[in-house]
Amino acid sequence: MSIITEFDNLQHFNTILSNNPGLVILKLGATWCGPCQTIKGMVHGLMSQIMNVYGEKVVCCDIDVDESFELYALLKTKKMVNGIPAILCWKAGNVSVIPDDTALGSNQLEINLLFNRCANHLSLLK
Repeated sequence: MSIITEFDNLQHFNTILSNNPGLVILKLGATWCGPCQTIKGMVHGLMSQIMNVYGEKVVCCDIDVDESFELYALLKTKKMVNGIPAILCWKAGNVSVIPDDTALGSNQLEINLLFNRCANHLSLLK
């Protein structure tokens, strides 16, 4: 499975949440965002690693807010994000806009800790 890089519309994202096999990890960023570009390689490496280990249990998305503005606007309106970069995670069964876990900003330690929590959650799934 590869990293999803665009949503056709908001319904596409809702469908991914509805069909969540265990965990959905969503990174929001933009090409013009310096901090987003700084962490992009690291985040893609962590996403690839978690997908290699947990396969079908995880869906990873790296979305440009300019390409999927409707989703970003919804999350910002609901105060789930206050800027980019942002990484949000939804556990299976959660179809609301409120994620189960987040890492906001480009702090690499926080991002690593988030992915560790994601791996711990996935390791408990059968």
